[in-house]
Formats: sequence, structure tokens, C-alpha cells
Amino acid sequence: MEKYGSYYRLLDELRIAKGYTIAELCDGIISERTYLRQIKNGAKVNFTIFSKLLDRLDTRMGQFMTYMIHFDKSDTGVNRFAIRVHMYHFMDIGPIYEHILKYKSENKIETLMVEAFKLEFEYLIKKITKEEFKIHYQVILESLKSLGTENLIVHLIKFIYHSYFREENTIDHKKFGQMLIDYNSNLSLFYYIMLMDKYLSFITQQSEIDFDIYEKILKTLEAYFIYMNVKNYELTIQTYHAFLYHVKQDYKMRDKYLYKAIMNSLVIHSDYAQQAYKELINQGFGLDVKKFLLDYTEYIEVELIGHN
Repeated sequence: MEKYGSYYRLLDELRIAKGYTIAELCDGIISERTYLRQIKNGAKVNFTIFSKLLDRLDTRMGQFMTYMIHFDKSDTGVNRFAIRVHMYHFMDIGPIYEHILKYKSENKIETLMVEAFKLEFEYLIKKITKEEFKIHYQVILESLKSLGTENLIVHLIKFIYHSYFREENTIDHKKFGQMLIDYNSNLSLFYYIMLMDKYLSFITQQSEIDFDIYEKILKTLEAYFIYMNVKNYELTIQTYHAFLYHVKQDYKMRDKYLYKAIMNSLVIHSDYAQQAYKELINQGFGLDVKKFLLDYTEYIEVELIGHN
């Protein structure tokens, strides 16, 4: 994607700020010629090499990703828009949405991804109906067919549609889950984390799950979470752990994780995200959030009295 070149441009800004020459930064990691080529036109980023360069600059990947998404003034706004739609965080999305409406990319897949998130947002805020959402989204899916390629962004675009129109069975859940497990991540990490979260949220609300696949994806999401230290992901990880215990019928451990997740949700989530989260708990666990909190608070009080 077009964004890849900017990873190295941002890295180079960091190099200059920390007083490293290109030779000092690249020594033993990557050739200077390759480094300069990546800055000019980075078509793909090797995650291992990039991490080593950041380590030399005493910078963690999480710090770099946070800067890229939230503070980079040259950012196109695509990542900021995508994460807000994904998290149902609409409070400050207006100016970013207006910018996205004018956004043009030479990369066809990126253009289709932006259109997909734009349609999802417009449906969520009731600017378009579900039927309009479906009709316009199917145009995107047809365009993907003509590209004749499969990559993480293509999978993400397809899964967004599947999550809203599950009755069409457009995706084999088991094969899709295995694809996520086998995926060899580079710096499409931002969307990889997003897609794992979407997948686990979707599967949590299904009547049947493949426990082994669910657990492996959760472990992967947890491992990569440190690179995208977003509070919303922390509470969803707690929720998915609670669901694993729910499936195992270990309700004591389930409730411990779920109580913490719901309390975090009350603080972090917007009103819209709060409603969506309540629906996830109701569908996945068969629980009413308000009643669960009352019952668990009462349980904690009894436990405390018993220990005194």
C-alpha cells in the first residue's frame, strides 16, 4: 500500500532527531541503498528489519505506531478514520471524515478499503440504510474480484461485509481463522490487529466456535497488543478470555475477566460503542450487562464479608 513508504520517512525523521547518520543506523541491519530506496518508494516493509532499526534508535514499535496514527501531520488520515470506525469512536471523526471524502490514492486496494470504511461509518450513523450499504458494498467486492489478488486488506474488506450480512455465508470461518493464524505479519500490523479483533468479536456471538482456532488467534492478538497499546483492545482481550472460560463452563474465572472488561467499557466506550458491547455480551454470553454487574457486585460483597 501507499502508506508503506511513509514508515521509512517517519523513521528517518526520528533518525535525524536523534542525531544518527544513515550509516550508523543501517550498520549490520540493512544496506544504505535499500534504506534510501524504501524512503523513496517503500512497497513492502520487513517487520524484523524495521524493528531492529527502531531498537537502534531506542524506540519501541508501540511508540512509533502511536505517533504514526495520532500525531503524524503528513498522515493521509486513513488510519485515524479506520480505527475510529472500528472502535465506534465518533466524537472527533467529523473533520477526518470530511478529509477522507476527498482522499485519492493511486493504489486500488487502498481506495477500496477507504470506501469500505466510509460506507460502514455512514451506515452506523444512519446516513444510509442497510440496503444501500449492501448495494454499494457489493460494488466494492466486485472490484476486488477484478484485481485478482488476496492480501490482508482484501480479507479485511471482505470480512467487514460478512460481519453485517452473515446470512450469506460468504466466508468459511474455520479457513479464515486459520489464515489469520498463519499470517506472517509485517507492518500491515495495524490492520492485522483490527481484523483479529473483528474476527473474535464476530465468532464470540456465534452458536458454535472452533475452540482451538479461537484460542490461538486470541494469543496472537494478545502478543501484538503491545504494539498498538489502545485501551479498547485491552478490554476486548479481557472479554475474549472471559468467553473462553464461558465455553469451558468455568464461570468463576469468566466472571472475573468479564467484570473487569465491563467496568473498563463503562469508562472508555462511547454511547454507541457501549450499546454494541452490550449486544456482544448478550449474544455471546447470554447475559444482561446491568444484571450481571448487580449480581457480581453482590457476590464480591458476600466474599469480602466471608473473609472478615
